[in-house]
Amino acid sequence: MREPCTSEQTGAMVSSPLKIPGAPGHTAAPVVALVASAGGLGAITSVLSALPADFGFAVVVAQHLGGHGGRLVDILGRRLPLRVEWAADGEALRPGTVTVCPGRTVLELLPDGTLSLAPATGPGSGGVLDVLLASLAGSVGERAVAVVLSGMGHDGLAGARAIKKAGGTVIAQSEQSAEYSSMPRAVSEAGVANLVLDLPEIGPVLWDVAQGGLLPRGAGDRPGADVVFAGTGEVATLARKVDWSQTPLGPVRQWPAQLVTLVRTVLDSPVGMCVLWGPDLLQFYNDAYRLVMGAKHPAGLGQANRECWPEVWHLNEPRYRRALAGEAVSLKDALYPITRHGDTENAWFDLTFSPLRGDGPAPAGVLVTAIETTHEMLGRRRLDLLSTLAGYTRKSASGRAALETFIGALGDDAPDIPFAAGYLTDPTRQRAELVATVGTPAGGPLAPHTALLSWRRPKWPLAELVATGEPVLTTDLAHAFRGVTVGADDEEPGSAMLFPLGETPARAPAGVLILGVSPRLPLDETYRHFLGLVAAQATAALTDAVHRRRQSERIDQLAELDRVKTQFLSTVSHELRTPLTLLLAPLDDLAAPVSELPAHLRDQVDIAARNARRLLGMVETLLDFSQIGAGRLRARSEPTDLAQATEDIASTFRGATDHAGITLEVDCPPLSAPVPVDPEMWEKIVANLLSNAVKFTFTGTITITLRELPQHVQLVVRDTGVGIPEDELAKVFTRFHRAPATRSRTHDGAGIGLALVHELARLLHGRVKVRSTVGEGSEFTVWISRRESRTAEKPGSGRIHRATAVALAEAAEHWDTHTDDTPAPAQPDRARLLVVDDNRDMRDYLTRLLSPNWHVHAVGDAQQTLESARRDPPDLIVADVMMPEMDGLELAHRLRADPALREVPLIMLSARAGEEATVEGLTAGADDYLVKPFAPSELVARVAAQLERRRVREIGDRRFRALVAATFDAVYRMNPDWSEMRGLDGRGFIADTTAPSHSWLDSYIAPDDQPGVLAAIDEAVRTKNVFDAVHRVRRADGTLGWTHSRAVPLFDDNGEVVEWVGTATEVPGPVAEP
Repeated sequence: MREPCTSEQTGAMVSSPLKIPGAPGHTAAPVVALVASAGGLGAITSVLSALPADFGFAVVVAQHLGGHGGRLVDILGRRLPLRVEWAADGEALRPGTVTVCPGRTVLELLPDGTLSLAPATGPGSGGVLDVLLASLAGSVGERAVAVVLSGMGHDGLAGARAIKKAGGTVIAQSEQSAEYSSMPRAVSEAGVANLVLDLPEIGPVLWDVAQGGLLPRGAGDRPGADVVFAGTGEVATLARKVDWSQTPLGPVRQWPAQLVTLVRTVLDSPVGMCVLWGPDLLQFYNDAYRLVMGAKHPAGLGQANRECWPEVWHLNEPRYRRALAGEAVSLKDALYPITRHGDTENAWFDLTFSPLRGDGPAPAGVLVTAIETTHEMLGRRRLDLLSTLAGYTRKSASGRAALETFIGALGDDAPDIPFAAGYLTDPTRQRAELVATVGTPAGGPLAPHTALLSWRRPKWPLAELVATGEPVLTTDLAHAFRGVTVGADDEEPGSAMLFPLGETPARAPAGVLILGVSPRLPLDETYRHFLGLVAAQATAALTDAVHRRRQSERIDQLAELDRVKTQFLSTVSHELRTPLTLLLAPLDDLAAPVSELPAHLRDQVDIAARNARRLLGMVETLLDFSQIGAGRLRARSEPTDLAQATEDIASTFRGATDHAGITLEVDCPPLSAPVPVDPEMWEKIVANLLSNAVKFTFTGTITITLRELPQHVQLVVRDTGVGIPEDELAKVFTRFHRAPATRSRTHDGAGIGLALVHELARLLHGRVKVRSTVGEGSEFTVWISRRESRTAEKPGSGRIHRATAVALAEAAEHWDTHTDDTPAPAQPDRARLLVVDDNRDMRDYLTRLLSPNWHVHAVGDAQQTLESARRDPPDLIVADVMMPEMDGLELAHRLRADPALREVPLIMLSARAGEEATVEGLTAGADDYLVKPFAPSELVARVAAQLERRRVREIGDRRFRALVAATFDAVYRMNPDWSEMRGLDGRGFIADTTAPSHSWLDSYIAPDDQPGVLAAIDEAVRTKNVFDAVHRVRRADGTLGWTHSRAVPLFDDNGEVVEWVGTATEVPGPVAEP
């Protein structure tokens, strides 16, 4: 193993040997998390391959998965001795098993040791590594071990920092051994890593520590090659052809053994290395170093270093002297202006200069290790500049200000853009006005105050830019603008690129951006792409400035609306408390046992008091939300006997569960110490979870358990209810969200109970999670910290008052939709009403209101309504709109689709006010729509009116039937477009219909006559005039006979046809064959 890097090299510090908690001698096994991104599969395989099958730690792997993501478990399973499996929601990590996070998934370790999986949101999969490591820090603390491997970006840094803060261990892969070093370098440079190791060393270190060993501080040797100049590499092949006897070194057989070994080692190394040997520092390098040499290869092989690199000798010579004096020199991202391709270019390298021992006591040469970081340095530098530009331009409020700020943000010392100039165009005057410059003076030769859009080379080619709308490259600026220098180094300009910015209504560029090209960098595709991104930033800044200003104004307006809303809710909630208190006080007095109130009035007082308390609870919840939104709701930290408090709250719901016929099990053993918590918030959390469980559980058990974890208290409320669909789980804690078409005891509620639980858990520095299976039940788990909050308000008594629990439990006791299916015997002279509402108090109220005038039968849900109506059709139905499972609108659709019930009048009652809600109800098939709260007399009047209309309609129907009975003609009724025959009395001539028919044409009309009949129908429907046709019909005995058919339209108040009524008279004619 190797000596860990020092903080000077990596930013990480190892001050003393470390032992991981949970290794042999500790009670709980550690959790090792391997996180990686690009190039991570090889690194992960390398580490895990070094671990034996009986490795005693739990291992979790997370990677920004690419094309192999779906096969990662199979790939690792074939290569590793350990068990490998995909992570599963709710499962626990197991020692000796490698658990792999699926692609595009956020994986967390919960405080109870189970895993939580959720789809990753937003573009890509950035941030998932931070989430995993942070959850390990929070759940296992000092037993967490993070291993940050090859990858791009900084994902994992924040999570590693959390593990380090929690006392865990962080190991980072060394940059030299990482295919992509951004991720591990970020961790080491941030000072987070306890240890920085080469890739082959990480697995053995983990195994050693699992056996009880300490984190390493020793060193080891690297392997070498077999023979001098052996191999098929280009440099080795070339070196074999060199006549070394003609060089100062002499024949190879006379070389020192140390040199032979070094050359063999260097040639086999995949890292760029160069041996400088002897007084002249003659060069021996490998294929990887050949990229550093550029055009200096192959002449540089065996050449004196000073002759090969004269342009940087002044930089290297002091470092060589230090190495030859026995000192190892290390440089990070060192800048070298070199001429390896003819022109001077800037290049960056990670370099080490190590002394090489010969036969004597003094070093005989220098070993140079070079890793070029030019691409990373330029990428990092350019990315920083783009980030800076984006940050600056976001603050601009106008196009000119945006461009001026943008140019200023480039800075006078931007090495990739030695100069820049920005112009805004005036297409009507065919000119562009200078806005700002950097690296060259405003008004100078490169940046005149006014430029004509017709200019051509050698000046700025604006005409070409305007004509094509594409970027334009112009070169040889030093010749076109003689004597001009640019940038911080006052160099002659070489090239520049012109970019159009945005577009005006005249289709001309809104602006022009001129960006200088550094003479010290090749203008390759990467450089062009970078300049294009800079121009794109400028375009975005220019075109978005006005939108940004409008958006800012809109945000201010929304913020003000939110503030007003919050203030309104707070004010209204406070104002409602006073009248509610004045309502509840006398109602409670009247309902007291000592009151002499008659029993029938006492029931009504109970209803009023119960619903007033329900309204007060809703007001309190709205006030909580308004205070949360305004940031004014703070948790009090009071030492509380949480087990006793939870039992007391649960006992409040005992009556509700007994009434519902379900079992309530409470498992809350005493905790080791009181928990600092806000008692009122805890009561609301427990009460809302229990209320929710009662609402959606019809049979079985509700179980509430309380457990003590190392750093948390865990509350679990589990039920055997209807469960929550998987696509609804993510929305459970969203304010005002209610799962559609879910069976429940009541439709009452605003969808804020669980949202309040989520917010209160957060205020208590905890969290809440739900697991559910449709048809089996749900499980809500709440974790709150056992540590006292520093932001809590001053403590109180720690007692639970149970006001919220009492109100919710009392409401739950009345969520009973079951009613007696057998109605009381109806009185012959009274109309029969069927009332449906899932709220028992509302059913009782409507029954009392309507019973004096009619016979009333009440049921609790829409399904019971259909069953009762089909068994004994009522004269009128009064139905609530908002009901569980099947609402009033669906009930209306089903009633109108049932031939036996389609004529029964339907009055809908709803708390949804507004024209849109009324239209929706009437469209669904309701005859009337009444909004709550309503005057009792209004409902009575509307019921009476609908019953009178039914009576008049029935009289008309009886008269019509009498008329039909008095005639010998067949009588029929058709819907408005004749697609359905609603009824036919054939009078023995034609077979009667037993139900509405859509196939009447084929059943009754002779096939040859159907086209003529359809033409007559189309004309009658189009003109809304009388239908009149003579045609053949199929008689009751199956033969064809002639008939004269005539039908007239019936109109509604708007002049639209609602039905056709007609007669068919048999007329003489030839008898056709059947």
